Amino acid sequence: MRIIKTEEEYMLAMQEQPPMPASVMKTGGYFDLAFECGCGQMHGVNDPTIQQIASFKPVKILFKCSTHYTKVRIKGIFKQTCISEWTIENKFVAKFVKEKGL
Repeated sequence: MRIIKTEEEYMLAMQEQPPMPASVMKTGGYFDLAFECGCGQMHGVNDPTIQQIASFKPVKILFKCSTHYTKVRIKGIFKQTCISEWTIENKFVAKFVKEKGL
């Protein structure tokens, strides 16, 4: 998993694919599927404490826990697995959003 630490890296990562609304990808059918988060813990894709921030094609989701954003790719048809692509600490994203007035 790539760890993003700068504004430039974050912008490049978000521009790799166009983000779609979080509601585009439904996770209900994945039941107990879990992913490795940047915080070092495993989180379920349906965990009520984890927020789905954005969706990406083909099946990629940006999740937010209390300390990190993590972009996850879900692969497999009959048996799914999660591959964490990149992560960034929430404080870096909050700073970026504040500076850009978003």
